Amino acid sequence: MRFRSITFADSSGDVINAVLLFGFAVPLISKNFLVYTFNEESRAGRIRVYLAALYKQGETYSLGALETDRDHVFALQALKQIVKTESP
Repeated sequence: MRFRSITFADSSGDVINAVLLFGFAVPLISKNFLVYTFNEESRAGRIRVYLAALYKQGETYSLGALETDRDHVFALQALKQIVKTESP
């Protein structure tokens, strides 16, 4: 299986590669989100995934924190629905 990767700089300027799992939009709040992983294991032995807001700035895109509690609520509701729909 092929994965699409994303590259970005962390807060110290180091370049980091991550595996892009999927993206989704929440039209109700006019926001876009990406779900990605560094393939690192949590203490429970599961692969840790991250959720970030996707921002368009001119011709480029950047990832950032979810800005408000409302963003968190809507993004997590959408994410739960996606996982529920796509799970066997």
